[in-house]
Amino acid sequence: MAAKLPASYLDSPLTQLGWNARLEAAFAPHRTAGLVPARVATEDRHFYNVFTVDSELIAQITGRLLHDSAPNELPKAGDWVAVALHEEEQEKATIHAVLPRATQICRKEAGRKATEQVLGANIDVVFVVQGLDDNFNLRRLERFLVMVNEGGAKPVILLNKTDLCPHTAQRLAEVQATVGKTPVLAVCAITGAGVKGLAQWIHQGVTVAFI
Repeated sequence: MAAKLPASYLDSPLTQLGWNARLEAAFAPHRTAGLVPARVATEDRHFYNVFTVDSELIAQITGRLLHDSAPNELPKAGDWVAVALHEEEQEKATIHAVLPRATQICRKEAGRKATEQVLGANIDVVFVVQGLDDNFNLRRLERFLVMVNEGGAKPVILLNKTDLCPHTAQRLAEVQATVGKTPVLAVCAITGAGVKGLAQWIHQGVTVAFI
């Protein structure tokens, strides 16, 4: 039976940030241990800016978590974590665990060994943005699309700078033929043309990213 959200979490800031029944089920043993859920907004080495249900805190990971985790298993932007609050330093917290990720965005790191770097976690929709000016590159667009699909998020192709492209319809057809059923939108950030079309993928509780 699926876990239900506690009444205190309904319409709370955490729910607006994407907290759901899947996460509630994964968090159950941590709640028993007296920890609270939080979402990672930013990371700076081993310092993290996190949001709990009612606070924005600076958090550090425990030595055990650091020792027992591979680099890509440590908290990244977008991760949900289990934290202990500090009674004496109320603006600080300690991260004890990272909840299982639904999706993640990774890139290959340069070097002899094929390693991946996690750029973000638990992202629902990724807008892959490319300009329709001289920077347009269909192969690069395909590489980003593969990266998003491999991570489990929903990709949406966003072709920007329509004001600089006299052959927008041709570009749209070319891209759509390449990416298949992946949604493709043509927009102009300066004039706002086509931007309203993004609203169908952006809702409360949905995490989006632009790459």
